[in-house]
Amino acid sequence: MSNNKQEVYGFRFLDTLNQSFYQLFAVGNQSITKEAYHWNGLTRKDGPLFLFQYTLEGCGYIEIEGTLYKLEKGTGFMVEIPSDHRYFFLENNSNWEILFIMFRPTNIEAEWQRVVSNIGSVFSMSEDSSPIRFLKRIFASAAKNHITDGFRASAIVYEFVMELFRHQVSAKKAKQSWPLPVAEAASYMEASYQCLQSLEEIADKVNLSKYYFTRLYKKTTGYTPIEYLTKIRMEEAIRLLRETDMTMEAIAQELGYSTGSYFIKVFHQWIGISPGEFRLATEHAYLHQLKLD
Repeated sequence: MSNNKQEVYGFRFLDTLNQSFYQLFAVGNQSITKEAYHWNGLTRKDGPLFLFQYTLEGCGYIEIEGTLYKLEKGTGFMVEIPSDHRYFFLENNSNWEILFIMFRPTNIEAEWQRVVSNIGSVFSMSEDSSPIRFLKRIFASAAKNHITDGFRASAIVYEFVMELFRHQVSAKKAKQSWPLPVAEAASYMEASYQCLQSLEEIADKVNLSKYYFTRLYKKTTGYTPIEYLTKIRMEEAIRLLRETDMTMEAIAQELGYSTGSYFIKVFHQWIGISPGEFRLATEHAYLHQLKLD
């Protein structure tokens, strides 16, 4: 491997070695200009590892299980080492500046797999997004020798993976990026939750079959349409319980439920206590509004 700029910081902390802590392996910022830069995920010897790599400038390539992807500015990839992938630089490009983090799979494999499943092995992500901003802070800390023990390193690994989760969830909540039928359905439910009675009503509003609509809505928002409708109703229920003395039957009618007993059942499932207990419980007295996100 040959490149002009190579700032890579490795970590091996004995205070957390062979324990249940997360294991930070390396973080780096490289500017690659030579075609000799090539990594093969099946032959390298430093695994097992998880690698998150992001393109800051220029262009590189990754091939995953026979499929080739171009890695331009604002794109990146997540891979396991070892696995069937190779990433490389072609000299006909001017440069490839990358930012990356590597850590052991210890105790974080399930979370990593969920993130990859949600975001994708190859992805686009704004440089101003929370994971990339946090990764830049990790690199800056490493460059200043501020990562001095395994406990801090463990916290960094966990927080970085949580930033990936947060980014994925935030993207689902950003209505401006939702497909038009999903955004229209959400607005319709928010305006008409008191009178909606079935999934078919919502799907008909956006001219989709209920099966396709449910899959699209879940993929986009993380909720099924009925879960989203229930979320709207529970948020309003919190407000009514705190700000009014309406009976359970009256609140149920206001929310669009057929009976007070059914409202009580749903509220308990979502909030963890009955609406009556919530109204009386002093430990919840400060909750005039509750966002269920």
